[in-house]
Amino acid sequence: MKKIEHIIGYLFIRFIFLPFQFLPYEACLALGRMVVRILAPLAKSKIKIARENIEFAFPNLTEHERQDILKKHLIYLGEMIADSLYAPRIDDRWLKKYFVYENGAEELDEKITKEGLGVVMISGHFGTWEVLVHWLGLQHKGLGIYKKMRNPWADRWYRRLRENSGIQLVPTIESAGPTVKGLKKGRWVGFGADQNAGKSGIFVQFMNRPASTFQGPALMAYLTGAKMILISFLRGDKDKKVHVHIRDLGVVDKDKFPDRDDVVRYYTQMWTQALEEEVRKTPEQYFWVHRRWKTKPGDFEGQV
Repeated sequence: MKKIEHIIGYLFIRFIFLPFQFLPYEACLALGRMVVRILAPLAKSKIKIARENIEFAFPNLTEHERQDILKKHLIYLGEMIADSLYAPRIDDRWLKKYFVYENGAEELDEKITKEGLGVVMISGHFGTWEVLVHWLGLQHKGLGIYKKMRNPWADRWYRRLRENSGIQLVPTIESAGPTVKGLKKGRWVGFGADQNAGKSGIFVQFMNRPASTFQGPALMAYLTGAKMILISFLRGDKDKKVHVHIRDLGVVDKDKFPDRDDVVRYYTQMWTQALEEEVRKTPEQYFWVHRRWKTKPGDFEGQV
């Protein structure tokens, strides 16, 4: 029965994918927005999660202001769907047309590349991250850590589409070895590390609440001497282009800390705080519908 459900789900995704293979980019964005408007009444539980997350994150805003963030967030979700399905068509010509590098981001990208160090690239589920995946492949032939989809048919198909950009994707449970090897060879490795980490994470503050957070980015930077950066690809409000923001978080300073656990905690909180600062500037483009704070302190014995 499960296999049949997976096949039906896979075929449905392939059907939805069809118009995104030939429509112009702006038309794809409009189609994505329309899809969300149609599906929103069927996704009340997800909208409720988003509303509650926004309330916790912005307690000082008025109800009207929080509702405005939620409305803009639904528009963003539609455009994110469009980006996810359009992304396999992205090439160098598209990047030149739609990319806007902010605050010296292009020069910083070039500088970091020339340094030759491995790069722990942290993005979070913020902005148009599927475009980021393809950019990492096209520009840096990087390596990306990803969580497999529950539907194996959809997972295999979409992984192939992503890897056509030149990125090498490694499932989370198999990522330690390839990540260390890649960083030591000077490769860029992408981490979408802001999902709920469950019992394997450590708690750091994020948007006014303790959040179970993956240790991978900080730990890999510690083990390999790689540089940490935070990168965000944000949709322009008026021009609908992709605005690139890069923050250089430096390399791990082991001498400041007595042991590895302290290092990992400090740098995990550091990149999480940097992500929060970016989210607060453009809150509608964070992925509020996911249960980021599902795991709470005390849920698992011994978790810190």
